[in-house]
Amino acid sequence: MRKIQIMGILNVTPDSFYDGMGDAYMNKTDEFNRILSQDLSKADIIDIGAESSRPGSSRISVQEEINRLSLIRNNFSSLKKITFSIDTYKYEVAKYALDSGYSMVNDIYAGRYDDRIFKLCSDRKVPIVLMHMNGNPSNMQENTKYNSIIDDIMFFFEKRTDSALKMGIDKENIIIDPGIGFGKTLKDNYRIIKSIPKIKELGFKILIGLSRKSFLDIDKNIPPKNRLEESIAMNVVSAINGADILRVHDVNATLKAIKTV
Repeated sequence: MRKIQIMGILNVTPDSFYDGMGDAYMNKTDEFNRILSQDLSKADIIDIGAESSRPGSSRISVQEEINRLSLIRNNFSSLKKITFSIDTYKYEVAKYALDSGYSMVNDIYAGRYDDRIFKLCSDRKVPIVLMHMNGNPSNMQENTKYNSIIDDIMFFFEKRTDSALKMGIDKENIIIDPGIGFGKTLKDNYRIIKSIPKIKELGFKILIGLSRKSFLDIDKNIPPKNRLEESIAMNVVSAINGADILRVHDVNATLKAIKTV
């Protein structure tokens, strides 16, 4: 059976749309270790982000991002079988993380913010996730018009993967993420999930990150913390359609659903 990897989400931020922790929370070592040992210990990958990318969010400095990451630097040394991914588009932050034991980069700008991140991943021989997004998190929902959402996404990835390959990144280390919720309409997000088989024709692994996002709130009254069932349903559909990695807040529940299917 095809292996579907589960990427658990850990946000070291005060303003994540779902589970932002903030410095005060992160300093509660017992609670943080509980999250790692219970909620994320069965993940294949843990994706750690120190800057929010929710719609309307603002950038923070490189130093602030590194400071937030430093709070958890020594807390995951016991989870040796798990791949740790750094969710950043900044070269300096990615380098700090790779120097600190991470072995994967998740770049929402797909190398467009600083293409040195391609050379870094090439030199370290680590996987990189390239995500599709129009604009940036602060304005991405202001421009959600496409000639053809799937064709536009595929054209974008043809260019970005070509740049990554030319910078020396091995093909098997390139993962593409169509960017559910990043500059997309509600219907666009469902079109993307339906079109995973077509996007896979590009020849790269696909990551889908839809967990708890607003497009799942069909009735317009379900807050993120109550979107578990909706998230699991669409993650299962994504897996059936060919997704290779599912980026989720709820590792154990998603694993149970995938194993059942």
